[in-house]
Parts: sequence; C-alpha cells; structure tokens
Amino acid sequence: MSRFLRWVCAGMVLLVWETSGLAREWVALDGRKLEAEFVSATDDSVTIKRASDGRKFTIALETLSEADRKWVAEQGGRATSNADAPGAPTPVTGPYASQLTGDWELAEYRRLPYTIYGGADLDGSKKYPLIIGLHGKSDNNENGKQKGIVARFAQKKRYEKHPAILVAPLCYQPYGGTGGGWGEKPGKETIGLIKDLIKKLPIVDPKRVYLLGTSMGGGGTASLISSDTKLFAAGIVICGWADSGAVRAFKKVPVWAFHGEADMVVKPDSIRRLADTLKRSKIFKYTEFPGAGHNISGQVFADEKVYEWLYAQKRS
Repeated sequence: MSRFLRWVCAGMVLLVWETSGLAREWVALDGRKLEAEFVSATDDSVTIKRASDGRKFTIALETLSEADRKWVAEQGGRATSNADAPGAPTPVTGPYASQLTGDWELAEYRRLPYTIYGGADLDGSKKYPLIIGLHGKSDNNENGKQKGIVARFAQKKRYEKHPAILVAPLCYQPYGGTGGGWGEKPGKETIGLIKDLIKKLPIVDPKRVYLLGTSMGGGGTASLISSDTKLFAAGIVICGWADSGAVRAFKKVPVWAFHGEADMVVKPDSIRRLADTLKRSKIFKYTEFPGAGHNISGQVFADEKVYEWLYAQKRS
C-alpha cells in the first residue's frame, strides 16, 4: 500500500456535508494523486470513494492540497448532523464510520482486504457486538466474495433483533489456497484489524467480539482464539481443527464446535479429541451431525439456538 493510502485512513466523521456524484482528482501534499468521488465532509476531514474499486477513505483535510481544501469548502454549504433530526440516533464517529452504510463495503487493513457491514442507523451512543467470519480454503482473490457464514447475521429480521458490526476478511493469495492461511500473515492482520476497530470505532463493544469460521476458517478460529484469549468473547468452529494449545484457550473462551461425522475433507478426529478432553467443561460445546460430510454450515445456522447462544456470550 502506498504512503498516500496509509494516511487516508485517518480522520473523524462528525458533522457531515452530504453530496454525491462528484468524481474528481485529489492531490496529496506530497503530489500523489487519486481519482475518487466526493462522499461527504466535516470541518476537518473529507470522505471519498475511490473510482477504481469503490473503497471509501476518510482523509484529514490538512493532508490535501490547498486547491482540494478550497474545493471541499465550496461544497459545504451548511454543516449538518443526524443529531439535528428529532429522535435521530447519535452519529457514529471515527475513521471507520463511513464504512457503516447499510450495505457491504469493501476496504483494506494494511495488506488485508475485508468487507464490512453495519446498519446506517446504528446509534453512536450505544455499543454493538463485532462478529468476524473466516472463510475456508479458497483461490479467490477478489474482495467481497468471502462474506460466507457472516452474511447470515445481516439478514433483515435477524439484524433488526441483533444489530452488529459484521466483518469478513479475505485470506488473500497465496495464503488462501494453502489450507492453513489464517495461521500466517492474514491471520495476524485480522487480529490487527479487530484491535483497530475496537480502538477507532467507538460503538464496538470490546466485551462482545465473536470469531467464527468454517473449514480452514474453523482451524483459523481455534488458532486466533488460542493466540489471544482476552480478545474474544466466544467462537464457533465449523468442520475445523484444533491443536493441543486450544485446550487451554477453550477453558477460558466459550466455543461451540460442529463437525460432520462422515467429513472426509477435514476429518473430525482432532475436534473429537478436543471435545473428549473438555467433556467436563461448562463453556465448551460440541455437536456432531450423524452421516454429514464437510459442508454443514447450512445445518449449523439453520438453528436459531446457535445465534442466541453466541449473542448471550460476554467477556467479563
């Protein structure tokens, strides 16, 4: 990522001037240029959408050329805020606020592509769960196709009942095609993204950070929870695996693991051993589907009890 793209992630979205459809060339103080559409502005920052991929950035005005700052000022008119409307929710602030639009938005954290979903009417005065979904082994390298299991949490009725911040990182290549990619750079960057969201998006509840994954993502879920047990409130491991280190982690973090009895892609052996070791645990759960193979995500998330269990978990 270029220097320009590193600093464009800074800024705050507070009082917003809303305009759209104004594509233009933006120039940084160091001369770097970016073709993007103007989205909104505040007294000290501007949000733009890059023309090449639709990714949004919030930029501190002081980092832009004098001509750009003048242009933004001319668009302003009157600064407005959602708080101006009677009964409206408090505006969400922070550099990630522009990504919460009521639709899936594409973005990057360092080298890690991810897609994020948050309701456009989330209240800046409240706290919401953060749910991270890890996909399975895949040669996909196009951001946005990896929503997978986490997309189920955005379904209208469910989201109305349990609003949350939903994030699906992409295990980019060559890591995504290895079968163990979440144990490498993409996994470390995912931890970094989670911590950055907690730090810079005030509506994230740090006591309700949930990690779930299937297949390679299931193994990744076990691995990442094991690497930082204080970060997560709960996890869901679907047709994944876990090493001996997960035993200690799963005694501290509630986890519900699922597997198909007849899974020949990722055999249930390691999860069975883990479940046997933790059979007296009050916070570890294991469900095995008789006769089922590798693709069991649909069966898992067809059960509303899974959602209710997850949302009930909260780190002390």
